[in-house]
Amino acid sequence: MALTEEILNNLNQAKKDIDEEMRIALIGQPGAGKSSLINRIMGKKIFETGVHTDTTVEADEAKLDKLYIVDLPGYGTARFPFDDWVEQFQPQNYDLYIFVFAGKLHDSDTRMFQSLKIWADKHGGHRQPLFIVRNFVDSLWDDEKSLDELKAEVVADVRAKMEEDVPVYFTSCGRHPEGIEELKEAIKHADIPGAKKSKFLRNFRATTLKDLADKREDALANVKNYALAGAVNGLNPVPGLDVSVDIGVMWKMLSDIRSSFGIDGETEAALRKYKVIVPAAKNVFALMAKESIKSFLQKEATGFIGKNFSKYVPFVGQAAAACVGYAMTIELGKRYVEDCYELAVDIMENVIANEK
Repeated sequence: MALTEEILNNLNQAKKDIDEEMRIALIGQPGAGKSSLINRIMGKKIFETGVHTDTTVEADEAKLDKLYIVDLPGYGTARFPFDDWVEQFQPQNYDLYIFVFAGKLHDSDTRMFQSLKIWADKHGGHRQPLFIVRNFVDSLWDDEKSLDELKAEVVADVRAKMEEDVPVYFTSCGRHPEGIEELKEAIKHADIPGAKKSKFLRNFRATTLKDLADKREDALANVKNYALAGAVNGLNPVPGLDVSVDIGVMWKMLSDIRSSFGIDGETEAALRKYKVIVPAAKNVFALMAKESIKSFLQKEATGFIGKNFSKYVPFVGQAAAACVGYAMTIELGKRYVEDCYELAVDIMENVIANEK
């Protein structure tokens, strides 16, 4: 492979990873609490919720950067017979499914399980991840059976209809949520390409220190893609210095890192509220304004020029400016991830301490 072709392939893959979309479908019975469930998983209000059965009467799509979450109407109803539902909403075109039910499984649910297998066979046998969720677990009750016995019956029924041993997640989305963290962890480890999964990891709100650690790992992994795209583009050289960095790509990288850790204009208020003093905070807030990036790069670039960056650069023979730009973006990106992570951890630890 020619060197220039290798460079082009690396660049194209980096851009593809950055722009890769992930599509999640919420499917299941009407009135099962799909909207409430995804709101809990994501840690933010994504969809309106209603007390009426079958509140969702059309596909309700939420776009969070490159993550699309679609709440599909319930099927097997007078409004949406199963075949009509499939034709109208094309449920086979998603990367991950969350199936939610709150009572007995119906014949239409069995058809859905069968359809998922058929769609997978048409795509080489690779089945998209499916998470089966029995919501409103607090409504499971029988004065002659324990909760564990009732859960076992639900699992047995699902596996009989699925014709395979699949996990079933039991959740409740009320004032005292149950099972949400277990389900979220399972989604984080789903068998989907890393570039797609990254869109989920970046967009849910962290509620545990483990969440923040996972976000840190994902953000560090993504820095390389931004660095490669920005250095090869090199559309905006740093004025007065022989360093080629795409300011737009740098801005996108820093914004995505902050967003992943939930850092925004209200973060400073949280620091004041909990009287948190974090050395990293100054570094994070200094780059929240786009116009500050250029002056920051001018200051930082001096320390990078003249160094040997061969261990960083994946393409030999490129312009020195692009090499320095790539290395500088890698170093600054990683540093920014660590600063944002430190800030987010300190805030969360103070929130936890104040709640006790």
